Amino acid sequence: MSRYKELFRDTAIFAIGSIGTKLILFLMVPLYTNYMSSAEYGTADLIFTIAQLMTSFLSIVIFDAVIRFGLSSREKRENVLFVGFVVLFFSAISGAIITPVIGLYKTITEWKWYLYIYVLASILYSIEFNYLKVLGRNRQYAALNIFQTGLMACLNVYFLVIKSLGVRGYLLAYIISTLVVDFIAFVKEKLWQDLLRAKFDGVLFRNMVLYSAPLILNNVSWWVIHSSDKIMVEIMVSTAALGVYTAAAKIPALINVVVSVFQQAWGISAIKEIESENENAYYSDVLKYLFLFTSGICIFFVSIIKIFMHYYIGSAFSDAWHYVPLLLVSAVFSAVASYYGSMYGALKKSINNMLTTLLAAAINIAINGLLIPTTGIWGAVIGTVVAYIVVAFARMADVNRYLEITVNWKTFIATCGIIIGQAIAVSLDFHIGLCSVIAAVAFVLFNRDDLSFLFKKFITLMRAKHKEAS
Repeated sequence: MSRYKELFRDTAIFAIGSIGTKLILFLMVPLYTNYMSSAEYGTADLIFTIAQLMTSFLSIVIFDAVIRFGLSSREKRENVLFVGFVVLFFSAISGAIITPVIGLYKTITEWKWYLYIYVLASILYSIEFNYLKVLGRNRQYAALNIFQTGLMACLNVYFLVIKSLGVRGYLLAYIISTLVVDFIAFVKEKLWQDLLRAKFDGVLFRNMVLYSAPLILNNVSWWVIHSSDKIMVEIMVSTAALGVYTAAAKIPALINVVVSVFQQAWGISAIKEIESENENAYYSDVLKYLFLFTSGICIFFVSIIKIFMHYYIGSAFSDAWHYVPLLLVSAVFSAVASYYGSMYGALKKSINNMLTTLLAAAINIAINGLLIPTTGIWGAVIGTVVAYIVVAFARMADVNRYLEITVNWKTFIATCGIIIGQAIAVSLDFHIGLCSVIAAVAFVLFNRDDLSFLFKKFITLMRAKHKEAS
């Protein structure tokens, strides 16, 4: 039972850090849109979009290897950290060579060296913060995460409001806040001491690079899934349509935030338990309750989405609510895919991880190309849903070759049918109230055993706490 408590504890800690940062970022949007022109904001966003791609290529995603090998009982943690810094050194050299080439893109020519510094700072940030997870310093991880976002917000106020620096101020705020936190983590958490004790291990270096390198294409594929539909909607339909689609994606993004919080804790737990004799039962339980939670949240939000979106967005985006239900369904399957993505990490099957993501990216682009010209935004929505369903089931089948993760297929398929059926009905504005009630009742009936078990556990926990208090 301790591992369940540990998973819950880590999830709660990462939730504090993630919710804190997301809240700060949410409150910063009015500042950006009032003190930067649309062109400036677009340029800044483009720079960070390119930075995501550069980070994957220059780092060869070594920070994922840091946490995977750092948590392994077979490796010395300080040697793992040292490998991360060796790769960072080569990233700096490679980045200095390719940055002038990337700077030929006129929109970012002026900002190319800001981009270079930010990418290196981000790679260092990811290496250090993943190493904090290795050391079990999750509270420090969450606290420094919030501090970095808070410092970035303060610097944005200074550079944008007081100094009126526009894009330069926006970039400086991110660069300085990231570098400051990198320095604090390195000194305060005494990572330098681990580096002094470390020795270069050629075999470890090779194994970590072989593990992380395939994740480059995996990360790029996820980038394609998340970004290609928006680009294609803008090119094939209009900028206005892109605005509506972006507004529709705001609500599913909330589920993705929750999933990403869980994913951080689950990634650690999956690796720790891979060598346990009873890991299959544990993995099966976590999947079962993750799917139960996300599908339940999906049914709830789909039920209220028309009314909620009426007050949440402006009248110019009034049609956006139609697209939200199916995007919420895609978020549920994204959670399942992310769960199995952590299993690939625990099994050191990064190539399998890459191939399943690449498959989904290819399907996404193909459906977008076929449907967006004729059905507009619906083509992008359908492409996203199908891509996530494919990657979820592909990973389920693939991981089952290595681990016996038990799935109650009758309940699982029935729940999938319920959330998809409700989403289609609500999207078409077909008897929303009635369809939502039917979906909720069917969901409870098919999952009654698991819901009953959770309810009894909750009552037992409340009674135990009441006795402790008295």
